[in-house]
Amino acid sequence: MPKAFNSTAAEIVTEEAENPANHTHSSTDVLKMEHAVILAAGNGQRFQEKGVKLPKVLLKVGGLRLLERAILALNQVGVKHFYIVVGQYRAQIIEIMSKIDRIKALDVNFVYCENHNEGNGVSFGAGASQTNAPFFLTMSDHIFSIPTLQNFVKDVAQNPDIPSLACDANLAEVFDMDDATKVVSRDEKIYDIGKEIPNYDLVDMGLFYFPKGYGQKVARKVENGAKSVSDIINQFIAETGVRTAVVPEALWQDVDNPSMRKEAEKRLVKTLVKKTDGWVSKNINRVFSTRTSMFLSKFNTSPNAVTTFVFFFTLYGAYLVSSGEYMKIAIGALIFQIASILDGCDGELARLMYKGSKFGAWFDTITDNIRYIAFFAALGIAGYVNTGSDIYYYSAIIVTVMGLYTAFIMGRYVWNQGGPLTNLEVTKKVDEANSQSNSFFSQFVNKFRGIEKQDVSAFMLFILCLVGLYQVMFWIAFIGVIVAAITVTKSIGKA
Repeated sequence: MPKAFNSTAAEIVTEEAENPANHTHSSTDVLKMEHAVILAAGNGQRFQEKGVKLPKVLLKVGGLRLLERAILALNQVGVKHFYIVVGQYRAQIIEIMSKIDRIKALDVNFVYCENHNEGNGVSFGAGASQTNAPFFLTMSDHIFSIPTLQNFVKDVAQNPDIPSLACDANLAEVFDMDDATKVVSRDEKIYDIGKEIPNYDLVDMGLFYFPKGYGQKVARKVENGAKSVSDIINQFIAETGVRTAVVPEALWQDVDNPSMRKEAEKRLVKTLVKKTDGWVSKNINRVFSTRTSMFLSKFNTSPNAVTTFVFFFTLYGAYLVSSGEYMKIAIGALIFQIASILDGCDGELARLMYKGSKFGAWFDTITDNIRYIAFFAALGIAGYVNTGSDIYYYSAIIVTVMGLYTAFIMGRYVWNQGGPLTNLEVTKKVDEANSQSNSFFSQFVNKFRGIEKQDVSAFMLFILCLVGLYQVMFWIAFIGVIVAAITVTKSIGKA
């Protein structure tokens, strides 16, 4: 019986496996998918960190250690119980992983496999024997995007009684095909699998699903002589068959060497770009923000810290603009544009490092709206300073009041949702609700959808201030803030 180390306790305990007899399978059980076995017992290459040699599973990719990323990613799709199979480097792995607060908060069990050198199938058997529930199997050195995991779960739910292997059909996007495990499929099942297969149609992504009771079946196959995961899978292929779950738009990467690590981080950057991004965000802001986020992740930077910096950085820019001097207005507008780029980093870090939170979503929504209000009001003050006209003074007050009202309404909505919801997502929900209305006002506003996006308005503000038309920008903002207040009031309930 393998020894299991619980992440929240120092004592070594021996866990008794449950009896799998007389269990039935149902799609309801599979949809929960609360268990996962992760293999981290290999004797592969090590790397140096601060002069200390560590196993590859502790290598940092995108700010998180490979094993840490595997656990947190699976937790994002509902996995609550983890069985991490460790071998020769168990002491280092357990010591470092047990210091990570988010790992300590989960039910993470480190299972020591004494015979790990005999093959990864032996390690698989040690981990699988710990659970009788449906479970995932993956390797600690594989990364997956959350949508990839979610799509795999959806596919598994359609046929939960047969083991499934996540497969990638987009062969052109596979990095280092020579190292990849190839799959030949027939009738949505594995017909052949291996690294040297000449004619194949899919690639193994290193992520498996096994139904209820299969943990004990795997353990028995190891007891009967199976030494590798391939041995075990081939036996299931011959018995019940193993499904090929083809994951659409799969984003994954095996990390075996420095070039694969570099590729993994490139692919993680792709997960930070949203399909809803506008032209400015996609072609300007994300180019800089994603690289900045990847850099900040190396220092375990909090998304809320970025939000706070962007907020006060913007306020400084607004202070410069309020002077009414052209050079200070231009510098303030440049600061605002830089802040707009950096504003994407908090959400990117939250997605990259799985640090999204209810407070963070609310904080981002409130500060985003307030800093825009402050800057627009500063443009009005600059107009008042340069013209002496009271209309700028009172219009700046109206912008502030209406803007704060809108920020309050949106912030309350985000908080009441009970989970992370970004400012962009709130705006999208408001737009969707508004687009369903047939009123003249709603139809008029719909004609200008896109301009209200923060990346677009920030870039437009920068250009207009740079050419000395800050007053034009103020009046555009004035109208926009009033329209936003009316739209949010009408639409937030529907949203």
